[in-house]
Amino acid sequence: MNLKAGILAQANKLCPYLEDLYHHFHANPELANKEINTADKIVKELEKIGGYDIKKNVGGNGVVATLEGACKGPMVALRADMDALAVEEQTGLKYASNNKGVMHACGHDAHMTIALGAARLLAECKPYLKGSVRIIFQPAEELVPNGGAKQMIEEGALEGVDAIFGLHVFPDPNLGLGTFGFRERELMAASDKIEVEIIGKGAHAAQPNQGVDALVTGAQFVSIVQSIISRNVDPLESAVLTFGSFQSGNQYNIVSENCLIEGTCRTYDPKIRDLMEVRIENVLSGVCFAAGADYKFKYNRGYPALINNPEMTEYAKNAAKSLFGDAKVYDIPKPSMTAEDFAVYLKSVPGTFFFLGCTSAPDAKPLHNSGFKLDEDVLWRGVAMFTELALNFHKIV
Repeated sequence: MNLKAGILAQANKLCPYLEDLYHHFHANPELANKEINTADKIVKELEKIGGYDIKKNVGGNGVVATLEGACKGPMVALRADMDALAVEEQTGLKYASNNKGVMHACGHDAHMTIALGAARLLAECKPYLKGSVRIIFQPAEELVPNGGAKQMIEEGALEGVDAIFGLHVFPDPNLGLGTFGFRERELMAASDKIEVEIIGKGAHAAQPNQGVDALVTGAQFVSIVQSIISRNVDPLESAVLTFGSFQSGNQYNIVSENCLIEGTCRTYDPKIRDLMEVRIENVLSGVCFAAGADYKFKYNRGYPALINNPEMTEYAKNAAKSLFGDAKVYDIPKPSMTAEDFAVYLKSVPGTFFFLGCTSAPDAKPLHNSGFKLDEDVLWRGVAMFTELALNFHKIV
C-alpha cells in the first residue's frame, strides 16, 4: 500500500460519512460542560469503528480513545474540542442548530468530525501503525478561564503520550480552502479575566458631595489603566487590555454606590503577564484611594500562551506538504491575541496547533459569528492530515 496516496484516497472516500457526522454535530450543539449527548454520539461511533480502548467521562464529559498499533512505538495524541457557543444561529442551513440560542459557531463540530474520521481511517491502517494513537475529545474549550484541558490531564489523558497535535478550522482569506497554516513558537496569547468591583456611597444627584461616586471612579479607572500598556510594557512586547462590561447605577438622579467592571488581558510573556496583574491593581487602588472608594479585585488566570514546539511544527508542516503540496502550506507571519485551551497540553508534552482554511468565500463570516459556516470539503483534508501525523510519527522519535 502506498500510504501517502492511500491516505488521501481513503480519506476522500469517507466524505459521505463525514458529512453525516458533521450535520449531526452541527444540528445538536451543547454548551461547555453540557456535552452529554455529544459524548454519547462520539462513543457510539468509536464502538462501531472498533479496536479502541474507550474511556468516558474524563474531565467531565470528555472521551479518550486509544488504538494500539501493530508493533510497539511512541504514542501520539490528536485532540478535538466538543462544546458549542451561546449564539443564535443565522446561517439558513438545512442542518442548522435544533437548540435555540446554542450554535457550533467556532467549528468544534468539524473538529469532532475530523477526529472521528481519522479514528476510522487509523483503525483500517492499524497494520502500518508503529506505536499507538490517542484521540482526545475535550469538553469546555470555550469556558475560559476554566477550560476542560486541565482536568482531562489531571485524569490521565496525557499518560504515556509523546506528542500532541491539534487543528482549528479557520475562515481566513490568507489560507483559503484546504490550506494549512503553521507557526513555530508563539501562536496564541494567554487569556486572563479581570473582575473589578468599586464600592462607593450613594447620595442624591444634586448633592454629590455627600456620596462617593462609584460610576465616575470606575470610568476614571477604565481610562487611566490603559496607560499601563503605553508606559509600563516594553514597546517591543505585546499586551492587550480590554474591558467589555461596565455596570453601574440604576437611577438617573442617584449617585451610584457600586460599579462592576469585567475585562480581559492578553499577553505572551509570563513576565508581562505578572506585570499586568500587579499594575492593574496598583491603578485601581490609587484611583479608589483618591475618590474615597473601596474596591474588590480578581485577576483570574486562564489559558497560558500557546507556544508551539518547533520540531513538532516542522514535522506537521512537512506532513502537510507531502500530502497536499507546498502551495497548501502557509507560514503564519505573526501570532494572534486570541486564546486556546490546547495551550495547556503543550505545557506537558511537545506538540503543535495549526489552522486549516475552511472556506474560499469572499464574504465568509468569522468564527463566533451567528452566520459562520464552512465548506464541507475541508473535512476529509483534516482527516488525511491527522492520519498522516499519527502513522509517521515514529520516524522522528
